Amino acid sequence: MTEEQKKIEIRYVKDTFPEYLSKKDHVAASDLKNFLVSPKYYYHEKYVKKQREEQDHFRIGSACHELILEPHLLKTNYIVSEKFDKRTKDGKQQYADFVEKAQGKTILDTEEMEMIRLMAENAANHRTMVELIKDSHRELSCYTKDVKTGLLIRMRPDSLSQTKSTITDIKTCLDSSKVKFRKDVYSYGYSLSAAYYCDFLGRENYVFAAIEKKAPYQVALYVCNDEMMEYGRKQYRMGLDLLKWSYDNKYWCDYNEFEILKECYELGYPEKFFETLNDSQLISIL
Repeated sequence: MTEEQKKIEIRYVKDTFPEYLSKKDHVAASDLKNFLVSPKYYYHEKYVKKQREEQDHFRIGSACHELILEPHLLKTNYIVSEKFDKRTKDGKQQYADFVEKAQGKTILDTEEMEMIRLMAENAANHRTMVELIKDSHRELSCYTKDVKTGLLIRMRPDSLSQTKSTITDIKTCLDSSKVKFRKDVYSYGYSLSAAYYCDFLGRENYVFAAIEKKAPYQVALYVCNDEMMEYGRKQYRMGLDLLKWSYDNKYWCDYNEFEILKECYELGYPEKFFETLNDSQLISIL
């Protein structure tokens, strides 16, 4: 965090996740990851796409987060379904009645709930993880502003310690070994999230708590090395700068165009993008 950034107020709000997501004028780390796929992809995901289907791994991960961090909310937001024989007319009707009774809660089956319980149990038995999340703010929304671009920023750390300069991020995964999780860091842009949260919240440490979704549900803790953090920092800085450029110019690049824009940015003259674009054949080198 720069000295100038330190002067910007950070608002800490205990709102709901839907309330947090509703602030579309704020930029989340996930927004930047979408933007770095391509600006056109970002625009579609944020403003065009109407319905978001919740994939199984997000549903399981969210429930695991809740059982570990805010177990008192689990029954409010989730419901366990018994088995229904949907091949029969009666079974289909019984399931329809159950869904109606669920009243908007996320439905888990008995096997999923048992898996989540065992994952949370292993987390509760990991003494270092327990120490990290002890006396912490859980699922607290944080709102601030990027000094350089003026863009509004939103973050929602899983666990924000009140006694240590640490953020803990719970990640559910198939394999929490060092080799496999390192690949996840690169594949899913975790280093961008780590740098983004540490810099804007003024924290020194960002710890990933990787929990497996298969027996024996091993828990492993990791931090990014300096090279990963610096890469994540450069990625989010470029993302914010070029996101601001895209809004200002009302232009959302596709894949090939984005390569040109990034090259102009790295050379220090993004304002020459359209001139460069006109001279380009729009073929990128693999």
